[in-house]
Amino acid sequence: MDYKVSDIMTKNPLCYTVPSSISEVIKILIKNNVTGIPIKNSQNKYQGIITRRDIFYNPDETQTALVMRKAPPVNQNDPVEAAAIQLYTQKKRHVAVVNDDNEIVGILTPQNFLNLIKEKYGKVKVKNVMEYSSVPCWEDTPLSVALLMMNLSQIYSFPVVDKNAKFTGLVTDRDIFDRVKMYETIESSEAGIADDEDPWSWDGIKNVFTYFIAKSNITVPDIPVKKLLVKDPQVIYLESDLEDAVKLMAQRNYNQLPVLTGHGDIYGMLYDIEIMKIFKD
Repeated sequence: MDYKVSDIMTKNPLCYTVPSSISEVIKILIKNNVTGIPIKNSQNKYQGIITRRDIFYNPDETQTALVMRKAPPVNQNDPVEAAAIQLYTQKKRHVAVVNDDNEIVGILTPQNFLNLIKEKYGKVKVKNVMEYSSVPCWEDTPLSVALLMMNLSQIYSFPVVDKNAKFTGLVTDRDIFDRVKMYETIESSEAGIADDEDPWSWDGIKNVFTYFIAKSNITVPDIPVKKLLVKDPQVIYLESDLEDAVKLMAQRNYNQLPVLTGHGDIYGMLYDIEIMKIFKD
């Protein structure tokens, strides 16, 4: 069966409009526990897409139009292969779907493709799709240094190794954020979150982690990565079939998986975006 984008997309996604402020978008992301949304104009036409990391990399901008990416959308009638390659080319996890009138009708992330990958390419070996860089992190690295590594590399999940280079776990940006201390002087007014707003505002701040790292008065604890790493994370092996990897990603909503050699040594990371290139074959 030949699939179209409309067959796998998430329909009627949450959207927001321009003109608007970044503080409004942040509140939408937080309240709805999403990491990115399409942006439209007053005529309901697609304008761009914005994610929490777009906001982070433009910490001094206050207007949505200046932060959103004017990324090409895909049409709902396009073949899924074209949409997968668009994700892979953009190296981003969200692409908007429009109709023939350029109105937003859906959104795609790599998660939308996983079942189809399992069906069509399940027997491809993991080693044959890996290509992205992976950065190992020593378990005694201070959290502040690990955070700097993430911000400079734009890689947000590191396999952790001990002094003998043996794989001991995984650390992500979310793990670090869970341990930061936010002062009462957090820049809530600039973020549009006032003291008298709903409690979800504070619970949801974790969803826009990198924005508050850049804009807020926070302290990263003076502890090593090994104090908060995810021990015994789900892993995949170089010789594993791709269907095993995407099954884990789909079930656990993972964006990446550590990849080990047959001897249990860390080889790298498998990212959902890089798997999209398989549709080029």
